Amino acid sequence: MTRWTPLLVATILSMTAPAFSQDKVVHFSSINGQTGQSAAYGSKVIEGVNLAAKAINDAGGFADKCGARYKVKITTGDMANSREQAVSLLRQAAADASVLAVVAPSPSTGYVPMVPVAGQLKIPIIATGSAAPIKEWNPWAFRLNTVSKVAVPPLMRTLKAKFDVKRVALVYDVTQDGQRGEAELIKNTAKDVGYEVVAFEAFRAGDNDFRPQLSKIKAAKPDWIGIYGATPELAKVVTQMAELGVKAEMITGFGTFNDPVAWDLTEGRVKGGYSWSAYFALEDPARPEVAKMVQLYKKEYGHDPTLYSFYGWDAVHVYVEAVKRACTPTDRDKFRQALNTIDNVPTLSGKATFKNPPDGENLSAAVIVNQTTGRGTFEAIK
Repeated sequence: MTRWTPLLVATILSMTAPAFSQDKVVHFSSINGQTGQSAAYGSKVIEGVNLAAKAINDAGGFADKCGARYKVKITTGDMANSREQAVSLLRQAAADASVLAVVAPSPSTGYVPMVPVAGQLKIPIIATGSAAPIKEWNPWAFRLNTVSKVAVPPLMRTLKAKFDVKRVALVYDVTQDGQRGEAELIKNTAKDVGYEVVAFEAFRAGDNDFRPQLSKIKAAKPDWIGIYGATPELAKVVTQMAELGVKAEMITGFGTFNDPVAWDLTEGRVKGGYSWSAYFALEDPARPEVAKMVQLYKKEYGHDPTLYSFYGWDAVHVYVEAVKRACTPTDRDKFRQALNTIDNVPTLSGKATFKNPPDGENLSAAVIVNQTTGRGTFEAIK
């Protein structure tokens, strides 16, 4: 018969206590463009992802509805603007049983080919800026951000109603699915909205001289120019427009003119440009959570966040909310089902709602038609 002496009880308690107090770890893979032409967006998403995890962990982690506590682990992979690399990194993540889900790329170059593979491997992914159309969704793929097919019609109708847009020229990156796709949407929407596309000029990621395309555009005499490329190329287009004396109102998508980096690279020439975006601001008295994130971000990285930083931050917090509901750090199917219970959950960039099937689009994604008024600031156009 065991005698329960104080020493024996203390020994048993010391042996069993860690099992009750130790936090679990929820492991997310973060795949994005750290190098190459996608780095302008991808690096900001990665910073947002890592900062969100750090902030959660520094606050002591989080608890699920079943009472278990968690810390967040992030593993980062560089897709380097390569479809093949993006898919390879996804396969690596899926092969690691500790990885619950993937924060997927902002460039459509990576996200679009990952969608069918995520379905095959049965691992949840969520896009952080990709806007290209998905031909066939599956229940494992989600997208946090607003997409072009939703945003372009209200953008062009709003501009037509307010400014009577008549002649539009487009210059776009043919190598980037999302940028090319939006330029094509504006072209295809012309007849319905009531404007004419007078020039449709392509370039490639990494190009530096856009004067040939801009000279053709200048000759076409547009009153509006749509510029669709990653921030470095877009900034060069805007700068060379000024050099050539191309005078027209500017349009872009994804809130790129509101990116502080775009402002800096163009020395403020993006001021007055129009775009659509999700919510983004460096300060907002009505939303103290924005100022808190911006302060943390600047302290951690020494520069301002962008909308893509918000997407990275938001993706982690949406995933954490799903873990709280699913009560698991490893069951991918249970976690996927929990994502479909996300309904109007507040995020920095707006709200999140998922019901997949039929698709993984964010049903509450914001669409704000806006004009850039300063570095990282804009005014909504109604």
